[in-house]
Amino acid sequence: MQRIKLLFLTLAFSPCVLLAQQDVVTSGGNGSGASGSISYSIGQVVYSNTSNATGSINQGVQQPYELTPISVNESLRDIAVELYPNPTRNNLLIRMPEFIPGLTLQIFSLNGALIEERPMLSQQTIINAETWSASTYIVKLHDSAGNFSEYKLIKQ
Repeated sequence: MQRIKLLFLTLAFSPCVLLAQQDVVTSGGNGSGASGSISYSIGQVVYSNTSNATGSINQGVQQPYELTPISVNESLRDIAVELYPNPTRNNLLIRMPEFIPGLTLQIFSLNGALIEERPMLSQQTIINAETWSASTYIVKLHDSAGNFSEYKLIKQ
C-alpha cells in the first residue's frame, strides 16, 4: 500500500516539476562566447509591469539584470556594474558589487548631450530619471586616467 501511495505522489507531482519556467514565445535561443553565455526569448506571452512612486519592476519569464558593456577601455574591462531597473521610468539604481574609488558617472543622451555627472562615492548610487524624456541613454563610468566603460540605458 505504501508503494502505491509513493508511486501515485511521484506521478502526480512530476509534471509540475518538468514544466517549471516554460513559456510559449515567438522566438528565442542560446548564445555563448569566450566571456559568457546568454539565454533569450522574444515575444513573451506573460509579461507585467508594476510601478509606484519609488520605482518599477518588469516581471516575465526572463529578465536581464547584469548588463554587457557597449564600449570598454581595457583597464576597466572586468568591472561589474548593474543598472536596475532597465528599462526604467523613475529611479535608476547603479550598483558595483566591488566598489572602485575614483570613478565618475556620466549619463549622455544619444545625441551626446551630458544629462548628469557625479562621482561614484559608494557601491550604489540612485539616479532620479523621472524628468528625462523616454529615450535611450549611455551610462559612462570613467576614472581620472581616461579609462572608461559604457552601458545602454532605456528610459520609458
